[in-house]
Amino acid sequence: MFQEAIHRKIYFYLFAALACALPLSVFANSFLQILLLVNWIIEGKYSAKWKRLASNRAFLVYALFFVIHVIAMAWSSDLEYGLKDLKAKLPLIIIPFVFVSIGALSYKEIKWIVFSFIAGTLIGSLASVLAVLGALPVEVTNFRDASLFVGHIRFSLMVVLSVFFLVYFVFHSQELCRTKNKDWSGFFKWFLIVTALWLSAFLLLLKSLSGIVVFVVLLLFLAIKAVKLIPDRIIRFVIMVFVICIPLLIILYLGNAVNRFYTVEEVDMQNLDSLTLNGNPYVHQTYNRAIENGHYVWFYLCLEELEKEWNQRSDVPFDGEAENGEKLKFSLIRYLTSKGLRKDSVGVHTLSETDIAAIERGVANHIYLNRFALYPRIYQVIWEFDRYNRGYSANNKSLVQRYYYLKAGWHILKQHPLTGVGTGDVREAFNNYYNNTDSSLTQKHRRRAHNQYLTLAIAFGLPGFFIVMLSLLLPVFVNKRWDSYFTAVFLIAMGISMLNEDTLENNAGVVIFGLFYALFVFGPQWKWVKGLEQRDVLKKQ
Repeated sequence: MFQEAIHRKIYFYLFAALACALPLSVFANSFLQILLLVNWIIEGKYSAKWKRLASNRAFLVYALFFVIHVIAMAWSSDLEYGLKDLKAKLPLIIIPFVFVSIGALSYKEIKWIVFSFIAGTLIGSLASVLAVLGALPVEVTNFRDASLFVGHIRFSLMVVLSVFFLVYFVFHSQELCRTKNKDWSGFFKWFLIVTALWLSAFLLLLKSLSGIVVFVVLLLFLAIKAVKLIPDRIIRFVIMVFVICIPLLIILYLGNAVNRFYTVEEVDMQNLDSLTLNGNPYVHQTYNRAIENGHYVWFYLCLEELEKEWNQRSDVPFDGEAENGEKLKFSLIRYLTSKGLRKDSVGVHTLSETDIAAIERGVANHIYLNRFALYPRIYQVIWEFDRYNRGYSANNKSLVQRYYYLKAGWHILKQHPLTGVGTGDVREAFNNYYNNTDSSLTQKHRRRAHNQYLTLAIAFGLPGFFIVMLSLLLPVFVNKRWDSYFTAVFLIAMGISMLNEDTLENNAGVVIFGLFYALFVFGPQWKWVKGLEQRDVLKKQ
């Protein structure tokens, strides 16, 4: 019994460490999973573990997800890539496998595992802000760099999950605290609230549109759910007004952003100045109406003065490249335009040292320097689509590129609707499509579908796709977790993220899914209102 208790403690600490490391270290994620397996092997008791697994119908259904991946290797020609894909998805089966076979953890244990995850996310957010402020020796050139340890989209998803996990704990802070000291209980509740508010504000710093969309959807979902739980009609009415206003305000904000983008300065095309203050001729490309902050980019352009003045102010040559790999002169021209300055010696002379440093990094608009505002990110999206509509390439335009990825994915799926291309040939199928269609996307931008559902359908065909989706959804109903707060929040967040990302094709994504699926679908049920009043330790599953 003593040895069994030791191993169980080790499992708990390893799960908690894994949750904490999720936002902080990909290496630690892998290492801790290995330690989980090592402890599982050393503990022994394989017969009891096998009985738990074999008797758990929900787990057997879930295991089909990984089994289909293995079966689809049979019609894959690229076995090396297929094995790499299977290896990347191992956490999806390893973590639930260990969790189910050792028996369900208690509410108290899972509570601390979730808190460990929130703590890791909080640490990651604080480190990111310190890096943005220059307090850490890390260069942050754009919003993606603000996520120091994992990809910014995955990190934004972790931030959102942490916020909504905290929401539950705020409403159950008294039970969590388990103390008669009201001062301590009150402090704990306010600490949870402040942490949730901090992470919500930090989400704006990350500027991940995926994370923001997930956040808004979950907020609306919880608000609608709350309406059904509140007996007071007045409060219900207020919440319903709030629910209705959120999407309306978002639409108004986006509409205003688009209108602001296309509000252009009035210019008398017949009376444009022809000479600079130094007497050099301006070039006005009146046929090109590209804009930055409402100013025409290719009006009042004098390359001769621009080059001379720039090379006097910066060590980065005018015809060279900025730190982000873009042509510096184009970043300079756009930056000057964004400030309403003419593209001549006077314009460059007007720039501050901060402006010069930003242009050297490849910043093309002065509003991008405001790292704590959301509008620059919205502006960038509108700019990408505006450029694309003007006939420019889709390269380096993340949202526009997704259109090409989806187009490629649908074409591949239509060619292989029944069996798909196999686990190992997804990458090759996309490469063949881009080559056969002479795609304008450069090699580094030729990627997969960026839609997990479409990627799965391409790999296994439509029948296989329905099987893998059922393998993920049926356990929720088999274990009666459809009314569990954490299960609902987790599955909604992951489900939305899969619409514009291959969430289960990278380490961070599969560990998030594997860990929280195990905790919330195979673990205890956390009711919307009464979750912690249930007995502390569940029966063995």
